[in-house]
Amino acid sequence: MTKDGYEVYIMYLALQRHFSTNYDYFQYNGKVKASKDAYSARNDIFSFEKLTKIIRKEDREDFFVAHFLDNPKEWIRNMSKSKMEEFRSKFRLFPIKFKEDLQFIEINGPSAMIACEADKIPLIHRSCINGTVSLETICMLDNIFPYLEKHEQTVTVPFVWPDYINKVKKYKPFVQKKLQFNFINIVDIARDVLL
Repeated sequence: MTKDGYEVYIMYLALQRHFSTNYDYFQYNGKVKASKDAYSARNDIFSFEKLTKIIRKEDREDFFVAHFLDNPKEWIRNMSKSKMEEFRSKFRLFPIKFKEDLQFIEINGPSAMIACEADKIPLIHRSCINGTVSLETICMLDNIFPYLEKHEQTVTVPFVWPDYINKVKKYKPFVQKKLQFNFINIVDIARDVLL
């Protein structure tokens, strides 16, 4: 058992809880209670130790977020570096995808896309669920033109919606963190397309 392996285990637990419970990774600064004895008794300890050698320290958060975003209960042994690379490529290509998403929103009418009724998932979210608009776009648009809180309070659809809106809320701080240096560029793209 190494200190680095234990730290990876703590991050794994914190991010898993962030995406699957009411725990907030940012509020608690990634801290969770987990003893070193509990870590050393795990039958998958080797996976955490191995991860310290193949994923750089600064990439570990991306590694776990990439997996927990799609499956909040993902097991360490099912995780792969290729999933992280796929996740990171979304952010490298974000300005292009964001512009495409905004053009789709513009064609369909921004007002119609965010129109909100209690018994219907708004079109912008249905477009995200079916893969037309990216989840990252949903998160960043809310920073520019806030709408998520109203949608969360208004929409009462019992299927798909609760899990989806929870996923958006849990993911949004990570998107903001990843795109904070491009925020002015992102706002300019939004203004160019939508205004």
